[in-house]
Amino acid sequence: MPMMKMMTMMTGFASMSIRQRRRAFVASIVVVFFAVHVMKGQQQQHQRAPSALSQPSQPSHQNNRNMNLHAAFPIQCGQLPQQEQANTSVLSKIYDIILRDAPFAPKYRINFNPVNHNPAGFAEDPTLLYQTQVCSYENLARWNVLSQQLNISDWALHGGAAMGGKCFGAMNPWDDDIDLTIGNCSALDSMWDKAERNISKSFPHLDEGSYSMNNSGAIWDPRLIEGDLLLIKGDKCCPWYKFMTIKEASMWKKGSPITGIDMECMDRGLSAREGHTKRKSGWREHMENNRQMLTIPYGPTTAKMVPPIILNKYIAIRYGKRSPCRFPFENGVDEDPPLSEIAPSSTYRETSTMFQLDQDRASMEFALQHWYVPKEKRLEWKKNAGNMKQMEYTAQIPNLDTVEVDNSISPQGCSWGRIDDNSTATIKVIGWNAERGKHWDKFYTLIQKMEELRLPHVVLLNEMDIGMARSRNVHTARQLALELGMNYAYGVEFLELTRGTKEEQDATENKRDALSLHGNALLTKCILGDAMILRDELPHTYFSDKAHRGVNANGYEVRLGGRMGLFARIFESPHQHIPLRHNNNNRAATSIATSVDSYDYQYLEDVPPHFVVGNIHKLDESDVNQARLWNYYGFGNPPPRSSKYDGKGEDKPIKQLGVVIQGDFGPKMCPLGGLVKMNNGNHKTFRVNCLADGKVKIGPLAGDYFCTNMPAVRGVAVTAPCDWSDNRNPLTLADHAIVSIILHANKDMSVL
Repeated sequence: MPMMKMMTMMTGFASMSIRQRRRAFVASIVVVFFAVHVMKGQQQQHQRAPSALSQPSQPSHQNNRNMNLHAAFPIQCGQLPQQEQANTSVLSKIYDIILRDAPFAPKYRINFNPVNHNPAGFAEDPTLLYQTQVCSYENLARWNVLSQQLNISDWALHGGAAMGGKCFGAMNPWDDDIDLTIGNCSALDSMWDKAERNISKSFPHLDEGSYSMNNSGAIWDPRLIEGDLLLIKGDKCCPWYKFMTIKEASMWKKGSPITGIDMECMDRGLSAREGHTKRKSGWREHMENNRQMLTIPYGPTTAKMVPPIILNKYIAIRYGKRSPCRFPFENGVDEDPPLSEIAPSSTYRETSTMFQLDQDRASMEFALQHWYVPKEKRLEWKKNAGNMKQMEYTAQIPNLDTVEVDNSISPQGCSWGRIDDNSTATIKVIGWNAERGKHWDKFYTLIQKMEELRLPHVVLLNEMDIGMARSRNVHTARQLALELGMNYAYGVEFLELTRGTKEEQDATENKRDALSLHGNALLTKCILGDAMILRDELPHTYFSDKAHRGVNANGYEVRLGGRMGLFARIFESPHQHIPLRHNNNNRAATSIATSVDSYDYQYLEDVPPHFVVGNIHKLDESDVNQARLWNYYGFGNPPPRSSKYDGKGEDKPIKQLGVVIQGDFGPKMCPLGGLVKMNNGNHKTFRVNCLADGKVKIGPLAGDYFCTNMPAVRGVAVTAPCDWSDNRNPLTLADHAIVSIILHANKDMSVL
């Protein structure tokens, strides 16, 4: 049985809707079937030559957005994944969270068990876990072949193995075995009856404790099948089978349990926990009626699963989890916000592609790989708050100025609006200071409902969390991007060393921040490229637990990082010359540039027509930032220290259609970048208070500016961020209003 059992891991109700705009993508994902392959080479001297039919091949997974962290794992027991090929960096960080910072869970539920089948433990050496997982994958791959041989199609993963399939397309990164249920085991019974009993005769050096047991509590009676496979029949405690390779048995250590895949048989009686859960969830009925199982990618091989609706009910009943794929970042007890568009047919809920939506929503792979700071280090820095070493610590945050860019959600790009006989492109842009992004789902609903917001080309967002308890420890920008069907870029502004303001800390008592990240995001249907961060030095007042008015929430917010702006170019379609990150990511775009002329812009001659978009959060109106802005998009009066352009604005990229930035900044930021402010004094945006009966109070401040060098097709509109679902007690989504504008390019597309 799975060993590293989380406290009640995961559940995600199939009530998660499926976006109509993503149906084409969903329909395109293919089910990967298992292929039979004859492995070459002689076995070790103590092994028999296995049957050719028992050897699996490693299928290719035709899904470049898969969360499958084990896809590159080898499929032969005894081997280890190559670090440069497998996601061992991400896996080790997930494992670190599991062991040292697991989310709080109610005491009455099954808690995460850090003890595992290996007496030495995996904590000291994660490669031992990888080794065990590789053996499990070979077992599963060999079972795929054998089950086809025996015409056994009524089987599916259960327990933690099934949750791994739902959330990761693989074993849970922390799990060390695989469990499955078979509808009818009569074919296995027949094979076991006829198979070789004397294992020691063929493998005299193999410890019998690795594959057999006979005591008052349990009987495990082995047979040798297919040359190097063991089929082990259980009795007393465990009336089911185990399935494993001789190689895995040879790696057994005295005192450890017998390993291998546990295969429960519905026709002979399930374990108590499986029997009850399968009956209540509809699993038993589904299997007894010979309904179709789903074949999904599973690590480096494939596996069968019950449909999502049944699996979600099963997980909810057995583990008490309504959002299982949020583990280990959150405990998964609470239900995720449902997706807003419900498919008209249950067909989409009956396909393996539904699991891809679960994996997309849960993925924080980029943040883990690039920005992860262990809990111990964050606590250490927090204890040193106020020691004036904020820049020293900030420099230790890994990859702080690396931008996450994901163009896989809308991979074909976008279509800009057109006017003037299609010769002039237009774009609709939304800007919002989302105050943590915790109400991203309600914001999506507003975009769909309000005419001034509907069908935007670009959404510019400030204050978006990743892995913060106050926003349910999710990647808020990614959640919204998936809902809108948009690509996104994300940049970290702060590593948060507390759970936020006093009110936020009170609301999240007994919870913890999984990743503690806070920043800006750009969302668009278009293709993103050349993403860049401008960052200011962090004043000591941000890294202080003493109250500093208007800076650190009276000392409750302690932060590292720095105020920043996030910029990118957007293109209608993919193109080979579009770099993801500024300067092709050959060097980090550091915030304090000693030379403003240190970047190579030659590549801009080769890229297609594009707009420059950006959002800024309280960036300084400094000479350095003026020079960096000029050197990035080359518009307006150049700063005196720049030599990139001739001073007349004529050498800006020829295919650059226009620039638009938005955000929370001072009155000089627009002219600093050579742009014009589009808002006026009537555009009050802060502070917002949503009132009963559809009323709202916004003001007294006017801000959240749009700056651009393009003419407006429609001027700035201000939208109240209010949810009046409960008319008497409306919800204010953020303290800033939403602003939007429609602009048209300052160049004729027909001549480019």
